[in-house]
This record gives sequence, C-alpha cells and structure tokens, in this order.
Amino acid sequence: MTDAFADDAGTIRRERVRIVVPRYGEAVVGGAESAMRRLGHALAARGWDVQVWTTTALDEAGWTNGFAPGVERDGTVEVRRFRVESGRRIWPFRQLSRAVYHLPRPLRPERLWAVAQGPYAPELVRALSRAEPVPTLFSPYLFHPTLYGLPAAPHPRFLCPAAHDEPALRLGVVRRTVMAADALWFHSPEERDLLVSVHPQAEHRLSRCGVVGVDAPKSIDAAAFAIRHGIGGPYLYYGGRVAGGKGFEQMLAGAQQLHRSHPHVSLVLSGDAGDLAGPPWVRSLGHVDELERWEAIAGAVAVVVPGSLESLSLLALEAWTMGRPCLLNAASAVLAGHAARSGGGVTFAGAPELARGAAELIDHPERAAAIGAAGRAYVRATYGWDLAEQRLRELIAATT
Repeated sequence: MTDAFADDAGTIRRERVRIVVPRYGEAVVGGAESAMRRLGHALAARGWDVQVWTTTALDEAGWTNGFAPGVERDGTVEVRRFRVESGRRIWPFRQLSRAVYHLPRPLRPERLWAVAQGPYAPELVRALSRAEPVPTLFSPYLFHPTLYGLPAAPHPRFLCPAAHDEPALRLGVVRRTVMAADALWFHSPEERDLLVSVHPQAEHRLSRCGVVGVDAPKSIDAAAFAIRHGIGGPYLYYGGRVAGGKGFEQMLAGAQQLHRSHPHVSLVLSGDAGDLAGPPWVRSLGHVDELERWEAIAGAVAVVVPGSLESLSLLALEAWTMGRPCLLNAASAVLAGHAARSGGGVTFAGAPELARGAAELIDHPERAAAIGAAGRAYVRATYGWDLAEQRLRELIAATT
C-alpha cells in the first residue's frame, strides 16, 4: 500500500488527516472506535480528505479477522486494512498482565505484553514508519497499533487516549507513547486530569478537550419505537457493550428494584447488551439499525449510562441531543463531571440509588424534561462538530 496524502513535493496539506484505530466499521461496537468513525465522517463531510488505517479485526476479545486486507471505502472515507498476524489468547494474556502489572518496572516484559494485547498487525506499523507526513490521529491508547504505531509514524502525530483508570495506563510503554505524541486530544477534562495524574510529564503537552459531536437524524418519532415493539409503559434504555467496567450487573439490579415499585416500567437493551436474555420486563433487542436506536433514545423516560470506566460516553451525548435525561454512574469521574457541568443527569452510587433516581424521573415528567433540556444545551455548547474541527485545526497549526 502506498500513501497518497502528500503532493509531489511531500508538502503537508492541512485539509487531510489519517486516523489509526485497532478496528473499524459500522459493525464494530466500541466507544473509542465509534468516536473515531464519527469524527472521520464529520471531517469528510466538511471537505477533508480522510484515510483510516486499521486492521482486519472485527471483535475485541480475540482480534479474529472479520475483514479482508486492502483498501475499501466507507462512504467518502478511505479505509486501509492490515492483516492481524496473531490474535489475543484470553487466559495466557490475563496471566501475563498480572505479571506485568506487579513486577518491578525493569523486569516487566512490556513489549511482549503489547504484542499479546494486540491486535498485532506489524505491517501496519511498518507502513506508518514509511508514510508521508500527514497529520495522524491515534485512538485509543491501549492497543498495539497505537503503542507501536504512534512512535513510528511521521510528525505531526496526535493521541486521543480514551483513557480509563486501569493498570495498563501506568505502563512505561504507555508513557513512551504519550510523550511521543505532538499533542493530546482528550474527550473530557476528567480524562486529561487522569492521564496527567498518572504521567505528570504530560501536563505541559499541547492538548485540547472535545473530540466528537453528535449527528442526530433530522426527524425522529419518539413514539414509534414503543409502538413497534409493543411497549405499553415508560422504559429505560441502554445500548452498548457488556464488557468489564460497563456496570451491566448493577444496572440490572437497579432495574429489578425499580420493577418492584413500578412494575409497568421496562428496561430496553440493544447492541451487545441486547443479545442477553432476561425477565419479561427486560426487552433485549439485539443490534438495531441507527434510526431505530435513535427512536429508542428519544422515547425513553431516561437513558442509563452504568459504566464506571468512561472517557466520554457517546450514549449520554446522544440522549441529551434528544432532550432525554440520563442516569449516570457516580463512580465515573467523567460521568459525574458531565452531570455537574450540564445539569442533564442524575447520578447514582449503587443499585438502590439508580432505582430511586429512575422512579423520580418517571413520577415527575416535568423534571425529567427540564433535566433533558439542560443536557441538550450542554451538548450544543460543548460537543458540536464545528467545535471539534476547530480544535483539530488548532492542533495541526501548532505542530506543523
């Protein structure tokens, strides 16, 4: 594969950008990956020439090859896929992680850990080392394409960490990657505070906050979703993954307590969460198309964001775009910060508080509407695509 981003003289064209992610596609469910896909499409719609460099992996668990290597198009975005040479073996990787997290720093086999973490696509790293000097954005920080691709790539190179408070964030290979970036682009102020607390050397790095915006459909029928699925009463909605740190069990426990006092209320699940079976008042829908997902959000009495490890929460931004209030896990500094700045959410610490917060919104729809309206104003002022594009331009101007 050759890079076609530069002119014959090798001069950087500032209206071009390369995005590097471990996996990519409409079928990929993942916060950081979804954010980068949305950013790519938003920039392309504004006249940017966008390339995505990624791997052939579809799933995050074992990085199995779900796509063919080569060049394809995702609308107006060009996608270049590099084959995953080795996947992740879950049990051996967990044992290796325990060793890496607990050994003294000089004894940690961090390179081995990064390869085992994956997705290991060495040709992607080699291609980046030979690539033309186009502004290149890497996300998230955790995986091999970022940990070894960013230091190999030409300048300017930007890191959008999507950082969580987890042991991997403290590794030396992560510090090396953070310091190799020309600038850091965070999803939220809390994410920046976390990364700087772990890697104080990053405090004075060039940075911005606010990577994404929200593109909602022009017209949404808030009643259509409930009618289509025969939902007769109010419902809470969650759409996303059930991976560790997503708070799924706590959400189910809170919804069960709510059901005792409000038996007419349903919990609606989609995405990976929608593949799970539950009691009759839990409606698991599996993967739904984008329009139906937006209809589900618009018709919900509240949207639940139960994760404790969040760097942004696209789901919360989408709920607020629809004027719906959110129930937010107070254990997440990012979600608590969103709630404090926006007034668009009710925080909970544990299942009983989730149930009480939901009951309050159900019993007082006028309060729910006011909270949702505050969230909508917050998203418009903070997370618009024009603002994201302006921030990217500022980073490029400061580093080229």
